[in-house]
Amino acid sequence: MTSKEYYEKIYKILGAYTPIMEDCGKLCGSACCEGEEDTGMYLFPGEKHLYNKEKGWLKIIKSDFEYSDGKFADILVCKSSCPRDKRPLSCRIFPLLPYVNEYGEVSVKLDPRGKSVCPIVKADLMEELNSEFVKRVLKIGKIMMHSCANAEFLFNLSRLTDEYDL
Repeated sequence: MTSKEYYEKIYKILGAYTPIMEDCGKLCGSACCEGEEDTGMYLFPGEKHLYNKEKGWLKIIKSDFEYSDGKFADILVCKSSCPRDKRPLSCRIFPLLPYVNEYGEVSVKLDPRGKSVCPIVKADLMEELNSEFVKRVLKIGKIMMHSCANAEFLFNLSRLTDEYDL
């Protein structure tokens, strides 16, 4: 299976489900979708290949987040509004994170890195989220654990987020 096929499968599982039943951008003025020159969202391993031919609205930069020996995550930075159907997985699942504990068990939690932009994270409103959205993010996390690169990525991303207070 190619990276494109893999991520299309993952994106399809999430489908049109969103964190809340209405446009959550109304809560924050679409703060998480405002492109800034130095901020963006991590691309999961292999996801970069979906954006190699894209122009204009994005750029891809290397991060300092090393998720495996010598492998650093890429960050997709939107220079303007991105086409909704082109969003990377990190944007599609925000404000959630498939969290992997030290035993390799997957759960879903609010991504504490979103506290500065997301009222849902700031107020710790996990129980207010669309339950089907939460279930699908969990399913995606469990599927991703079958890929060594994604399992390493999620495990180390989880350790990174352990450093943030919610």
